[in-house]
Amino acid sequence: MKVLIVDDEMYMIDYIRKLIDWESYGFDTVLTAKGGSLARDLLLEHEPELLITDIRMPRVSGLDLSQMTAENNGRTKVIIISGYSDFTYARQALRYGVSEYLVKPVLKQDLAEAVERLVPEMTAEEVQKEGEEGSFKKTDTIAYIKKYIRENYGRDLSLDVLGEAAHLHPAYLSRVFKETTQENLSGYITSVRMEKAAQLLEETDLRIHEVMKQVGYQKSQHFAKLFREKFGVTPTEYRQGLRGFGGEGKC
Repeated sequence: MKVLIVDDEMYMIDYIRKLIDWESYGFDTVLTAKGGSLARDLLLEHEPELLITDIRMPRVSGLDLSQMTAENNGRTKVIIISGYSDFTYARQALRYGVSEYLVKPVLKQDLAEAVERLVPEMTAEEVQKEGEEGSFKKTDTIAYIKKYIRENYGRDLSLDVLGEAAHLHPAYLSRVFKETTQENLSGYITSVRMEKAAQLLEETDLRIHEVMKQVGYQKSQHFAKLFREKFGVTPTEYRQGLRGFGGEGKC
């Protein structure tokens, strides 16, 4: 996780940065910014899980930064530090979703307790975010593989070939496909090929063994078996049914 410490006084930034052991709370990156303008750029670039900021700074205040995090991502937790215990500031801070409000001088125990209260929330949101990103990646991969199969139904579609196309281990790809679609990868390939075979039988005068080869099969008995399982009839019967039993069932 990342924390961004902001103040318009460098000594205060150093003080907060050294006040607690950030790594022990799960923060592997400590960013600092002297002033709100620089902090604004760092917030956009890094999207830290925690922002610790002075409330009063020239041009861009801590409240401005708090409002920005609320509007941009909503994930960044905010600890406001102020030399003013005025309730008006606290009320404004709450309006922008500020999580903690500390009054100067900031004591080690107060900061540690504030961070301890926020870490469980940040950790849970980070896990959720990673899960969402993982789901999107899986969905994109499955969409790509389905498209690849539809465009290459007549070629070798072994797990090794598909794994190479998706840049994934074949076994992992097979498992992800099953988990995401509730269908075996081999079953999806067969379904695509059979539907294409039926289309060729309907729309062309190709002989059945030519249709078989175009959709990726070499053995007529196996092709006929799969076709019957899909449509309830053999390829010859399918074409005859479309054209009437007086037609030529080209083999």
